[in-house]
Amino acid sequence: MRVLILSISTGQGHHATGQAVEDYLINAGHECQNIDAYGYIEPRLQDAVSKAYIFVTAYTPKASSIVYDMTLKKNKPMAKYSIPKLTNSLMASELRKYIDEYKPDVIIATHVLSAAMVNILVEKNRLDSITVGVVTDFTIHPLWEEALRLDYYVTPSELLEYQMLHKGMDIQKNLPFGIPIKPKFSHKIDKIKAREQLGLAPDVPTILLMSGSMGYGKIDKSIENLDRLSLDFQTVVVCGNNKRQYNKIKKLQTRKRFDVYRYVDNIDLMMDAADCIITKPGGITSSEAMAKGLPMIMVNPIPGQEQRNAEFMLNNGLALQASKTFPLQEAVFSIFRHPERIEHLKQTIELYGRKNSTQKLCEFLEGEVEKKEAREKSAQYQPAPNANNHLASGTALFE
Repeated sequence: MRVLILSISTGQGHHATGQAVEDYLINAGHECQNIDAYGYIEPRLQDAVSKAYIFVTAYTPKASSIVYDMTLKKNKPMAKYSIPKLTNSLMASELRKYIDEYKPDVIIATHVLSAAMVNILVEKNRLDSITVGVVTDFTIHPLWEEALRLDYYVTPSELLEYQMLHKGMDIQKNLPFGIPIKPKFSHKIDKIKAREQLGLAPDVPTILLMSGSMGYGKIDKSIENLDRLSLDFQTVVVCGNNKRQYNKIKKLQTRKRFDVYRYVDNIDLMMDAADCIITKPGGITSSEAMAKGLPMIMVNPIPGQEQRNAEFMLNNGLALQASKTFPLQEAVFSIFRHPERIEHLKQTIELYGRKNSTQKLCEFLEGEVEKKEAREKSAQYQPAPNANNHLASGTALFE
């Protein structure tokens, strides 16, 4: 099976999803290419979009929220000759060159913008591949209305079918396997052993405090607030790629134990060691934590998708959310003061968490490609139309 994964560089979540699928497919013996769609068409466009996303989410979150809310009001696909539609059509034509050369059996779009380009090629009957769009948040972004012709949609939950229907999407195409994550998040090791591997005290309640790969959030303030609590616990802090924040935190004087890291590749182990996680409600991180059965306290959601992620998690009893009127230290107190609260959250997470999401998707695609190949092979051996009639008349001539 030959698979093409198309992403767009806005944050790390879409890339992480594509990477998880790529790794699994290659390990399973399949051929796979994972590219940034904008990067292939125009590298400068990829760089501009990535920098613009970082700037908007970090420095103008309110403006980002306003734009997102305006997009939500759109209740039908773009007009055929609108500027965005024409621009997407031009980029889709460029992308087709790569697709024609690679000839993938399956195309997986891990970003709604790359899905929209694939959708244009489907509309023009220029694709012979199975097409899949991956929704990487616990909400359906309004721009998915530009990708209604794909074969399948991977979503984190069947509960998103209401939104899908509202946006004109066919729920028969829904694959609620969960957001694809790396298989290591679907398995756990003993909590005590995990703490020992990290050099933590094995019998002390443990918190994992994360700011995301780009290091957003005021972690230093969170640490100061947590340090004031009278409860006994230790905290593992991950700052991501924010070197400035890491250096600032390392200078803090605290009473409690805070082990501070920059970017790490063993978050799965840290999750195994923790009793709860404090983090932004990104789609990937939330999925990884739920696959681990780890209760979450959500902080500092980016307006737009992350705020909707927080609403999904909160409304379905999957997490707590810190706010001005329910500060982080109170959220932590409520969890550790009543251990049964943690157990209640774990039970709910068990209902909604999706383990082995990447494996389920890849095995499904293997089956679909096999079915398609079988149909094509069968069609090759079908007699041409009216072949029997020609044979009969030809025979009659010689009788």
